Amino acid sequence: MQVANAGKVRNGSAVPVRARPALSRSIRRRYWLFVLLVAPAFLLRLATAAFPILQTMYLSLTNLNLLKNTNAFIGLQNFPAVAGDPGVRAALSFTVILVVGSTVLELLVGMLVALLLDASFRGRAFARTINLIPWAIPTIVAGYAFRWLLDDQFGLVPYWIHQLTGIRFVAFISPLSAQLMVVLAHVWKDAPFMAFVFLAGLQGVPQELYDAARVDGASPWHRFWGVTVPLIMPLTITMVLFRLVWSLGSFDLVYGLTQGGPGVATSVLALQIFRQGILFFKFGFASAISVLLLILVACAGVLGLWLFRRADVTY
Repeated sequence: MQVANAGKVRNGSAVPVRARPALSRSIRRRYWLFVLLVAPAFLLRLATAAFPILQTMYLSLTNLNLLKNTNAFIGLQNFPAVAGDPGVRAALSFTVILVVGSTVLELLVGMLVALLLDASFRGRAFARTINLIPWAIPTIVAGYAFRWLLDDQFGLVPYWIHQLTGIRFVAFISPLSAQLMVVLAHVWKDAPFMAFVFLAGLQGVPQELYDAARVDGASPWHRFWGVTVPLIMPLTITMVLFRLVWSLGSFDLVYGLTQGGPGVATSVLALQIFRQGILFFKFGFASAISVLLLILVACAGVLGLWLFRRADVTY
């Protein structure tokens, strides 16, 4: 009985079991101080994030419409209507095209600009400063600026193209050209920020690794793929995840540039939510689209976290 109380028995001998020490008063005070300091931020996030999400989920199960004065619980009836709506389907397809296309191009352009800004040349500080100007411009202002630049009547870009080639360039007359302009405008706006972050990551790579690779006879291309890419891969995945989530929920550039036209060729899900909820007062239908957008953002987040953990383990 005494041996059992003393601990576990291993090979005929009793091994004493250490009792878990009780938390001291100072540790408990620090714990409650931590809870007290974190509680306001937690409650603020709960009020500004969790409650609106839950409220939107509930509204997606109703037919709330201010113009028709309806607010009845209809279950999941909004979601088949969302799936069958041509505007929502077109917005969903272009949202995927815009998010994937702009993110890939921003990644490539941002990395290229970061490599250029990381090199030694005269005026490098000035080049790094002006690189952030497009990103600092408000998005809606950039959208209206591109709309003016690409206007077929008095825009500078169609005028220059006509002077050089004699071709009348009309950017927003066909869905394909309008979608291409929206993607390129996104890249122009957000690639400088990607370049700025990648530049910080490149400066964190130890120079000794490049010197060792150079001694081993590695070319610049092999040094880039063998040294630079593995070390900045977690940063790259983080930025891709950030851009995916941010692009899924933004519509201000599209609104300023094309307002979703021609037709609904350049409409995105966030713009459809704005139209259905703010312009047409169909809050139940708009909330159902919001739930669909929330699912896309959650899928992108889960995929990004999985890739980040995989890259962290690999590299």
